[in-house]
Amino acid sequence: MSLGLPGHLVQLTLARALARAAHWFALTCLMAGAVSVSILSLNRPELWITVVAVVAMGALLVLFTRHRRIGFAVAYLVVGTLGVYVFTQAVLGVPDVFPASNMFLVALPKMALVMVGGAGSTALAGVLWSTAAFLLAEFAALLAILGTVVPYRPDLFTLSTYLVLVGVMVLAGIDRRLSNAAQPAIHRAVQDGANRQLRDALDTRAIALLNDTTVAQLVALSLAEPGALSPALQASLRYTLTTLHDTDWLTDIDARGNTGPQPTSPVKAQTPAPSHQHTPEPTQQTVTSAVTAAIERGRDRGLKIDVTGDVDALARLDAGSDRAVGLAVQQCLVNVILHAGIASAEVAIEQDLTTISLRITDAGRGFTESESASDRLGLRQSVRRRIEQLGGSVLIWSRPGAGTSIRLTVPAAQKDS
Repeated sequence: MSLGLPGHLVQLTLARALARAAHWFALTCLMAGAVSVSILSLNRPELWITVVAVVAMGALLVLFTRHRRIGFAVAYLVVGTLGVYVFTQAVLGVPDVFPASNMFLVALPKMALVMVGGAGSTALAGVLWSTAAFLLAEFAALLAILGTVVPYRPDLFTLSTYLVLVGVMVLAGIDRRLSNAAQPAIHRAVQDGANRQLRDALDTRAIALLNDTTVAQLVALSLAEPGALSPALQASLRYTLTTLHDTDWLTDIDARGNTGPQPTSPVKAQTPAPSHQHTPEPTQQTVTSAVTAAIERGRDRGLKIDVTGDVDALARLDAGSDRAVGLAVQQCLVNVILHAGIASAEVAIEQDLTTISLRITDAGRGFTESESASDRLGLRQSVRRRIEQLGGSVLIWSRPGAGTSIRLTVPAAQKDS
C-alpha cells in the first residue's frame, strides 16, 4: 500500500497512523477505567488510589504521543506497570464486588499498557515494545492477584488485544516489504515511459525537420528554371544543408532556449528579389521572426503571399514557439506550392490576450483531409504535431474545388492592456 506517497515516506506515515490509532485506543481504555472506579469510589473510598494510577498513565501516554521519544516510552512502561499493579490490587481488594481476576474492568489498564507497541517505527520494534508491555502487565497483575483472596484466571481480553495489535503490525511490515520490493519495478516502468516519450518526441522532431528541409528543397528544385541554379536557390540549399548538418537531435538548444539553428532568410541577404516577388509593405516588416522568414522563403519560391493582420503580434512568441510556428507556416506554404495548383496565398495574423493565431488560406483545388494519403507527413508531422507540442491547436477547412484554410493557434505572452 503506497498511499500515493514516495516510497521513503510510506513506512513513516503508516507507523505514525498505527501509533495514533493505538494510543487513542489506550486513552479510551484509561478513561473508561477512570470513570468506572470513580463511580465505585463513591461507596468504596479505598478505590480512589486507582484513579490516581490511571490518570498518571494517561498523562504519560499523552506526552509520549506528542513527542514520541524513547524516554517517554520507557517511563510509560514503568509507570504503567506500577499502575496496573495498584489498579488490580485495589479493585480485587473488594472480592464481594469483583470475585474473579479476569473481569473486563481489571483488563482496561493492561490493554492500555500493551498499546505502547503501536509506537514502533518498524514492525519488529512495535512487536518488541508490545511484547514487553504485555509481559510486564501480566507480571504486575499476577503479583497483585497473589496479594488478594481472588483466584487467578487467564485474562483473554488483554491477550486478544495483544494478539490483534501484533498481527496488525506484522501484516503492515509484510506489506511494507512487498511495497519496497515493488519500488524498483515501479521506477523502471516510470523510466521506460519517460524513454518512450523521449523517443516519440525525437521521432516527431526528426520527421518534421526532414520534411521541412528536404521536401521544401525538392519543391524549389522542381520549380527552378533549367540551367545553373540561381543565387537564391543556392543560398536556400546551403541553409538546408547547414540545418541538417548542425542539428543536434538530442540537445539542440541554444542559449536563448531555442531549438535548432536560427538562421534568418538567407535569400534576402544575398540576392535582390526576383521580378515576381511581392514586396511587402514597410508596416509588415516591423518584426523579424521565423514566421516572416518562412513567408519570405515562400515568396522566393514563386508564391505570391499577402500578409494581413497584426504582424507585430509575433513579438509575443518566445524563441522556441516562434521557430516552431515558422516551420509550420513554411510547411503550409510548401503544401500550397505542391498541391493547391495556385501561386498565391494569404497569411492572416490575429491575437487575443493569451494566444496568437495564423490563418493560411489559398483558393486552390482543396482536398479532403480524411482521404489524404497516409504518407503525407507535411500536415501531420510538420504542422499538426508541432503546434500541438506547443500546447496549441490546428484547424483545417478544405474541400475539393473550394480551397484550403488552416488556422494555427498557439499560446503567447500576456498581451499588454
